[in-house]
Amino acid sequence: MTVARQARLWQWAAVAYGICAVLFLAYFPSMTVQGEQYPMIQVLGPGMLVPVAVPVVVTALPALLPWKKALVAWIVAGALLVFIIATALSVGLVYLPSAVFTGVAAYLHGRAPIEDAPPEPDDWPNRRL
Repeated sequence: MTVARQARLWQWAAVAYGICAVLFLAYFPSMTVQGEQYPMIQVLGPGMLVPVAVPVVVTALPALLPWKKALVAWIVAGALLVFIIATALSVGLVYLPSAVFTGVAAYLHGRAPIEDAPPEPDDWPNRRL
């Protein structure tokens, strides 16, 4: 498996995890109203999916853009970490694996041109010592 393919798989894993995080936040009973637990979507309505899904859309950028994947992935990982730190006391920590997956994908995107390059021709019988 090539390094570029591994990078794409890590990036799509980050997107898939983000989608799972949105579904978790929407449907897991996490809000208390008058002593009873309710899911966010039941209390806040379907409009709550828009701000909660923004990190998923941002995470999908490196997977969808055809150029400068390593740079875009590092920027997205940094933006996700800023978001996680800013919202750590509410929903931010749920997205931490997505930021880590994006960081791994960014590293692999940077290594792909080097690792996946064809090997130099081996002409050892013709070399002079």
